[in-house]
Amino acid sequence: MLPAMIEPEIPVPLESPPCPICQGEAFTAVYRDACDYIWRKPGRFTVARCDGCGLVMTRPRPGPDGIGFYYEDAYSGDAEAGMKRFQTESGVGRLIARYRLKVIEKVRRLTPSDRVLDVGCSYGGFLRVARQARGCATSGIDLDEGTIHEAVDADVTDYRIGRLEEAGYPEGGFSVITFFQSLEHTHHPVEALAAARAALAPGGLCVVEVPDFGGLWRRVFRTAWLPLLIPQHLSHFTPQSLAAAFKAAGFDTIAHRQSMFYPFEGVASLGIWLGRALKSPPPGSPPSWRTPFDLLILLILMVMYVVVEIPSQALLRLTGHTGHQIMIARRGETPAQDAAAQDAPDQAPL
Repeated sequence: MLPAMIEPEIPVPLESPPCPICQGEAFTAVYRDACDYIWRKPGRFTVARCDGCGLVMTRPRPGPDGIGFYYEDAYSGDAEAGMKRFQTESGVGRLIARYRLKVIEKVRRLTPSDRVLDVGCSYGGFLRVARQARGCATSGIDLDEGTIHEAVDADVTDYRIGRLEEAGYPEGGFSVITFFQSLEHTHHPVEALAAARAALAPGGLCVVEVPDFGGLWRRVFRTAWLPLLIPQHLSHFTPQSLAAAFKAAGFDTIAHRQSMFYPFEGVASLGIWLGRALKSPPPGSPPSWRTPFDLLILLILMVMYVVVEIPSQALLRLTGHTGHQIMIARRGETPAQDAAAQDAPDQAPL
């Protein structure tokens, strides 16, 4: 930990809102002094659990007018070329997009008649794969102006900048709405899901992929767990709290849920933990700072990735304890069915 005398102050205003699911204001700290180990921007934050419903939040947190500081040069800007290439051109990026499409199609196969909206679409990598593979009509929205300005296939995809709640999409205009690694970044996740429900046609699917705070490696690595991603991640969902968020937004039919195969979680978290324990890179150095010792650690992690990470992730996927999850909710086919669903119990245990 940095000495108190040189502890960098958080440079943006903070807020401590009530729980978006149950509106409770009583929270119990899970972790204190969590910070940004990826881009190493200043500030230490508390991760706390709502005493009412169990949702875990970064609280206090940067407000909507200040959170942009923690995104500068993280996804666009100086990071633009590499991030865009990874998402839209690399084999890994395409593999992730195809995997997501395959999970959606465990509920039903997409067709050219589907209208797909990706919330937090970044450079549009998933939308490109969905359109090319199934002929879907595609739309994307993201708060990051840089990524939208550089998003792929803008001639055939409707891209917008902003929040879904304020985008003005027509009611019932989409058959599938996806939140891939974006709902946890949202200041008002229940409002975002409610807006998605309104924009879905009857029978439409809302697909959410987020980190799973209940995963095994989170318990092991704690604040060094890669998907914690403080302070960009504002909500930290378990399967139970994600299902509760869907219900609070008006969904109550969970069509599918599963743990995600995520073969970077363990070794990346170990790398963060080692860097913190060995104080390498030292405080104040840029993220690109490296020494021969760092390169040796990187080589060891690469070996562990093949020998340990992939087999362990396969086992965690089978047992439902990986650090990521996906959940798909369906809007009712008719208004009467949709209303009746509000009083129905979950169809499957979490």
